Amino acid sequence: MARGKNPEETRQKILTVSKKLFLEKGYDNTSIQDIVNGLGGMTKGAIYQHFRSKFEIFETIIEPAETAEESLKKHPGDTGLEKLQNAILDAFTDYSRMKLNYSAAVTLRSPRFIGEQFLSMFNEVIPEIKKIVEEGIKDGSIDTDYPEEVADVLMMHLNTWIGLHLTVYTEEQLKRKLLFTKKIFDGIGVPIFNEQLVTEANKMFEYIKKDSN
Repeated sequence: MARGKNPEETRQKILTVSKKLFLEKGYDNTSIQDIVNGLGGMTKGAIYQHFRSKFEIFETIIEPAETAEESLKKHPGDTGLEKLQNAILDAFTDYSRMKLNYSAAVTLRSPRFIGEQFLSMFNEVIPEIKKIVEEGIKDGSIDTDYPEEVADVLMMHLNTWIGLHLTVYTEEQLKRKLLFTKKIFDGIGVPIFNEQLVTEANKMFEYIKKDSN
């Protein structure tokens, strides 16, 4: 593929081919040369005109199209608790995104990436989660005096205690972590993790594990 007259079209082609390869081979097992080979005639130089590295390609693919506020507002629910449950359920059933993250197990555990995720989580996601918790307190579906702390613990739990270690957990370990998480939040008056969420999390884990073996 020549450089072409439409840079955006070329950029999207790189992203499409790269995503396909990441899903098939895994991010850590895909090289820039693999991507070049999949593009048919494009050179490495042409790829580097659009992306500085394979990791930047990956970041672009997994970057949400919406802001945290936009994403969380779209989840239905009659109560704050239901909206939180639906937001988590949406994440657990996004198999393509989960598989992409799983395929980048080595890279996603790098200090730089973890640090960036922490900053994004605290600056963008947690404030929006807090608003939904406060909504749940007002409508009576959530019983807590600590909306900010609940938001902190929820996101830290999902993204670091479980999410960061997802690639090294066995099926049994994940089940124990999820059940323990359910007990924690039930105990503080925020019963987010119902049976559906626990079941969907286990189904997602079985899918990405099976498909990656």
